[in-house]
Amino acid sequence: MKKQITHTLFAFIVTVIGIGLIGCSSDNTKTETNDVIAEVLQPVTDAVAEEIADVVVASPDETDSEATFVSEDSSQDENLQRFSDLVYHNGNVYAVANNALIVYNVKSKKEIKHAIEDELNTVVFHDGSIYAGGDQLYKLNDTILEFVDDAYDGSIIELYSYGYQLMIGTTDGLYRRGIFGNDKLMDDITVSAITEDNSGLWIGSLGEGLYRWDGEIFKKRFLSRDTSLFDNVNAIDFKHDHLYVGCDNGMYVYDGGRWTTLTTEDGLPDNNIRSIDASDWTVYVATNKGVVGYFEEEFSPVNKLENIQVNALKVRGRKLMAATEYEGIIEKNGNLRKTLIQPVEFENIQILSLIP
Repeated sequence: MKKQITHTLFAFIVTVIGIGLIGCSSDNTKTETNDVIAEVLQPVTDAVAEEIADVVVASPDETDSEATFVSEDSSQDENLQRFSDLVYHNGNVYAVANNALIVYNVKSKKEIKHAIEDELNTVVFHDGSIYAGGDQLYKLNDTILEFVDDAYDGSIIELYSYGYQLMIGTTDGLYRRGIFGNDKLMDDITVSAITEDNSGLWIGSLGEGLYRWDGEIFKKRFLSRDTSLFDNVNAIDFKHDHLYVGCDNGMYVYDGGRWTTLTTEDGLPDNNIRSIDASDWTVYVATNKGVVGYFEEEFSPVNKLENIQVNALKVRGRKLMAATEYEGIIEKNGNLRKTLIQPVEFENIQILSLIP
C-alpha cells in the first residue's frame, strides 16, 4: 500500500513539473511557475503523508523491530491462550492467559512464562508483590510462581488491592486477605469486578447485581425502572467523582446523583463491556467489538483497536495496553500499534515453576 501511494505521488509530481516547464521562456515566468507548482504540490504531499500514517502501523525508523502489522481479522484459533488480565509495574507487563502468567520487560523485551496446571483469571500488584488468581491464589517471588492459599471457595475471578487488604472475588463470594488472615465478606455470589470510590468499595457480580460496601454494610444498588439492568457486571471503575459500570447490556455512569445509560445508540461499538479504565480524563472502554474513548459525554473509536475483542485495558501515560482475546498483548501509542506479547499456543507452554 505504501509503495502504491509513493508511486502515485511520484507520477503526479512529474506530471505537474512537466506541465509547468513547457513553454516557460523567461525567468519571471519560470519563477511564477515554480511558485504555482509548490502551491499545488504542498496540499497533495500533506494528504499523502497523512494517508501513509493511517495505513502504516509502525516502520523500522519509528519503533523497534518487534512492531508488527496485526490484522483485525486474525484467525480465532481455539489453541491460542486468551489473555484475560494484565497489570503494569516497574517496567514489566504481567499478563495472565489461561494457565500462564507471562512477564514481559518493556526495556529488554525479554519474556518469561510461568505456567501451572490450573487456570489463571486475574492478576494484581499488591503490597509490593504480584498476585495471580485462578483455582487458587498465587504469588510471584522473584522467578518462582508460588502457591499461597486455597482458603477460598470457588475459582478466583477478581483481585483488587485495597490499602493493606487484598480483596478476592470468587465464584462463591468475596474475601478479604489482610495482616490478620482471611475473612469472608459475601457469600453465594460470583464477584466479577471491584473498585473503590472516596469512602468505600463497589462490587459487581455475575447474576446478583451491583453492591456498595462502606466498610461495614453491603447495599445493593439498582435502577427502579428496571432492577435487572445491573445483574451482570463485567467491569467497573471510579474517577473524578464518577462511577463507570460495564455490563453485558451497556455502560452506566453515576455522578453521585443520577445514572446515565449508554449503549450502541450512543456510540458504543457493542453493548457487552469487557473492561473500563477511567484513570485519565478520557475513559477507555473495551467491548467485544473494539475500544472507544469516552470524553465530554461522547464516544470516539480508538484507532488500531477497532473490531477486536479486548478483555482488559490499562492506561500507562500516553500509552494504552490491551489484553486481547486472539491477538496477544497490544500496546497503542499515538498512531503506532505493536504486539508486546504474542498469542501463546497451549502446546508450547510447559509447567515452568510451581511450589505447592
